[in-house]
Amino acid sequence: MLVPALLVVMLLGTAVPTRAAEPVRRVEIRISFEGGEPHPLVVRRVAETIAAAGERLLVGREIELVARQETALAGVLRDVVNRVVWGYTVAAIRFSAGAVTAVSVALQPRHPVLGELPVTFAYQGIHPEARPLVAAVLEPSIPQMRGLLVRLPLDALEWALPVVESRARELVEAAAPGFTAAARLSGDPPGALAVSVTAKDPLVIRDIGVRFRSSSVPLLLLDGHTPQAISMAEPLRGLPVAFAAAHRAKLEAMIAERLKAYPPAIEYGIVARPTLRVAEQTNLTLLAESTLYRARLEARLNFGADAPPADVRAQVGRAFGSLEPFVEMTLVPSSLAWRWALGVRLELGTHLSVGVLSRLSGEGAEPFIVYRLSPDLTLRGAYSPQSGEIEGAVTYRMNEFLSWEAVGTSRGYVWLRMVSNL
Repeated sequence: MLVPALLVVMLLGTAVPTRAAEPVRRVEIRISFEGGEPHPLVVRRVAETIAAAGERLLVGREIELVARQETALAGVLRDVVNRVVWGYTVAAIRFSAGAVTAVSVALQPRHPVLGELPVTFAYQGIHPEARPLVAAVLEPSIPQMRGLLVRLPLDALEWALPVVESRARELVEAAAPGFTAAARLSGDPPGALAVSVTAKDPLVIRDIGVRFRSSSVPLLLLDGHTPQAISMAEPLRGLPVAFAAAHRAKLEAMIAERLKAYPPAIEYGIVARPTLRVAEQTNLTLLAESTLYRARLEARLNFGADAPPADVRAQVGRAFGSLEPFVEMTLVPSSLAWRWALGVRLELGTHLSVGVLSRLSGEGAEPFIVYRLSPDLTLRGAYSPQSGEIEGAVTYRMNEFLSWEAVGTSRGYVWLRMVSNL
């Protein structure tokens, strides 16, 4: 009978197990601030600090024990928070014990409490004339910067200031690519948030090159104004390449305004349209056209079995708005023959022009069209009524004075032409 009795005891022991106590697995922090919340980043930092202290105190303890000892544990957490969260006093603290224990903390700020502070910017390594552009880009972020310190106790600055500085830097970097910032409080007590803006990206504009393009002014006349053009683009020097590329149109507009005030441009009615290719070595291309008188001079050398002889051409015209009547003179050196023509050209925007050329030798009116794809690439087409041919050309300008053309006709003639723009 002893063995069956032992089996019953063993079965009863396994049937009625001892219940294990359930521990706190996670702490959830709920914070309220008397007088209103400070900036959300400050709230998050306070919540993280209290959560870390709460987890060390509560996680792993039995839920029933936490519920029974709430007053004592709340007192311990209150003391910890009062020591580490400077600038605030715990007004009330309460637990809701469970696997996820909710800890509700009411904080009271210690006076004085800061309000909105004005934001001042200092620009390091940025040309004075480029600063207004950077300032305009940063202006939308100013209200966010002013709100960083609202309702923050003065005593909390020692731990909260890195949060403010980091957020100010993030706002500058997001608004102005290639830039960064360092923020500090000026005055005692603080009277402003001073933000120093500098280039973050080592890739900045270090040098500026200028080249001219014109269909109405000889390049020999424009080339002498290169130093003045470089000085007009000087505000670009030192700007981060990323920023300049993002705001290229605004920089081009700034240079265009300076060109409008250039005395020779006013005197001779020249309109210059700047185009930037942004890099460490930034290239500024100026499309300079006269609104009064037009002059073109070029020498053309042809290569190919079907190519015509070399010639030198000069055009002189007078602009009346977008309409330009002109005279064309052509010299063929191989025969010393002169050819004269009268023409009219109509500008249809900045890229397209059409016109007609009438040769005085009685060859009829020759219509033509020119389309500028870029400052360096142009398409041209013309129709010769005498031969009935359509001639087309693609022109690539290698530099200020030299271009290459691929020419073809409707009869299948093809040749290369080198054009020296004088």
